[in-house]
Amino acid sequence: MKFLILYINMFLLLNCAAQGTASGGPEDLEGPKLISIDPPNKSKNISLDQKITLSFNELLDPVSIQNSIKISNGHKIKVRGRHIIITPEKKWDQNAILTIYVSRKIRDYQRNIMSTPIQIAYSTSNVPIVNTQIMGHIIGYEKNKLVEIGLFNYPIHNESNPMQKVEVDNNGFFKFEFISYGKYVLNAIESNLTDFNKQIRKKKYAMQTSDYVRLTKEDEIQKIKMLLSEPIEKKEITSIEMMGQYDVNLIFSDLSEEKFMIDTLKTPGDSIKINLIKSNRLETYVLPEFNFLLPEILDTIGPKIVHYEKNENLISIEFSEPIRIKSNGIMQKKEMENFPIDFKKQESNKIFIIENEQKIKKIGLLGDHINDLSGNSMKDSINYITINDDHLKKTENIGGNVIGTITYFGEEPLIVEAQNIETNEIYSTYANELNFKLNNLKAGIYTLWAFESLHEKNNFTYFSGIWEPYQRAARFITYPDSIDVRARWDIENININFD
Repeated sequence: MKFLILYINMFLLLNCAAQGTASGGPEDLEGPKLISIDPPNKSKNISLDQKITLSFNELLDPVSIQNSIKISNGHKIKVRGRHIIITPEKKWDQNAILTIYVSRKIRDYQRNIMSTPIQIAYSTSNVPIVNTQIMGHIIGYEKNKLVEIGLFNYPIHNESNPMQKVEVDNNGFFKFEFISYGKYVLNAIESNLTDFNKQIRKKKYAMQTSDYVRLTKEDEIQKIKMLLSEPIEKKEITSIEMMGQYDVNLIFSDLSEEKFMIDTLKTPGDSIKINLIKSNRLETYVLPEFNFLLPEILDTIGPKIVHYEKNENLISIEFSEPIRIKSNGIMQKKEMENFPIDFKKQESNKIFIIENEQKIKKIGLLGDHINDLSGNSMKDSINYITINDDHLKKTENIGGNVIGTITYFGEEPLIVEAQNIETNEIYSTYANELNFKLNNLKAGIYTLWAFESLHEKNNFTYFSGIWEPYQRAARFITYPDSIDVRARWDIENININFD
């Protein structure tokens, strides 16, 4: 009896051991690879109860399988070590095309996912499987990031849902196969694609650079590229922080902050409504209205200087809160004496001084002559500001020029942009009749690209597309080589070819 119990325990122990690979040897950093499909991909006349087997080069984590396979027919999935076995729930549809999409999310026991997704198609009749493809490349893709591409019927409507979704491979390439003839629109999101119009506010995204892609019997394969761009976020005010009775710190949904001054005619208990207009990279929009009741703040802290600057002959001074200032509250220091200086109040918390022929070098602000609306004066009896013109002096840069031509058959104006690889400095210019010249670039190594100028307000900003209402992204082309710019040199005969 003891031997029987021992035998059973050993049997259970061996059969319940982990199914992963044995320890030791080099670290496994690669995901599973498909080594065979039975029956072969694109087979015709498969039986209605045909079993489909996908075999991989290593053991698969069963947890990753079920939600990673999409099939156009009712089905069952079993995992047997290195094999995925797919059978019909009842029967495969007659005279139909059976499509199977296998996500990259299938992984091994070391949690490595596949490097590329898999697309398979079978015919349950003698009807041939179309060889249509839309293949493409996401420029700016970061390796090991999940980017999902959506395929939509054209034209786009507000309720449009993707008819297919695929993932990019580890090099940023993707492919849609076995698609019916027609017109399509593609988009991409650095995430699982769910609601593209909302996701582009939070995630990197890409849109195609033409109104649509068309597949026909004569043109069954299309190639496109899309540029992965930063989100076009729309902020909201989420909360406020009272810094004084009329001085508010607005806190936005992206955790950024902004000072806001309340109308000084308001009194505690009044309803405050904040309506702001903001702009992101592509759009100008109205923020949702933010309401609150003005509390009564016990203010014991006087105003402070938070910023000052000189722009040509205008000196502006900004305070931390709304102020009241006496006419002799601002002085100009000359040699050892102070003289009153004229100023104007620009906003409730700003003043500006117009500089005359005689340059102003030092300004004194008398603390007891400058009060906030609660009567608190500035901390020091006198605050001095030194006006420095050094920042207005521009050092002359002697750089090089980049001169070239563009091959382009569209009708949009074009922008050429060079970016210094080391400093990220950007130089831009319009293309004039398909010729361009970038002047006086600092010496260094540059990347070069060109794009259609589709932005309504900022011609030198790349327009990455808007989903609702649908507006395509601008066409673009990256120059294949870096450019070595040297002082006093002209680099000529650069050709940027859109085709």
